[in-house]
Amino acid sequence: MKNTAKSILFTLAILTSFSINAQKLGHVNSQAIVQEMPDYESARQELESYKNDLAKELEMYQKLIMEFAQTYEQQKATMSAESRQRKEADLMERQQNYEKKAYEAETKLQQKEQELLQAIMLKVNNAVQDLAKAEGYSYIFERTTLLHAGGDDISDKVRKKLGITAN
Repeated sequence: MKNTAKSILFTLAILTSFSINAQKLGHVNSQAIVQEMPDYESARQELESYKNDLAKELEMYQKLIMEFAQTYEQQKATMSAESRQRKEADLMERQQNYEKKAYEAETKLQQKEQELLQAIMLKVNNAVQDLAKAEGYSYIFERTTLLHAGGDDISDKVRKKLGITAN
């Protein structure tokens, strides 16, 4: 009888320690939340406008190169060999500069996109962290990287914290 009581107490102690150490897990789909934020739409519009401005600038530069090439083609027959070589070298340099500008424009566009999205992601991450602390979550995982989503889906709670109405 004494051994049975000790066994029961020991088993209860072990089960209690497991439940005390149990961790609260959650997951969130932050990408979906970001896309639902009003900030995201304004960032997308700003990025589209920036992209159009860069495209117009490149288009203008390319138009100037085309005009230079057409002028060269029209005057080529009356030029000396030395003049043709200079004009062809100038044309190649302009084309290389255009390609460099196009690459720089793409880099600027990517930087702008990263800059705009980083601020939005920071808001989402802060909301997730605040929610995790307030509700006692040990870990919050990104839903899109999980093979199996155990724990609580806190996406709606994060939406509520950010003031996003359900779609």
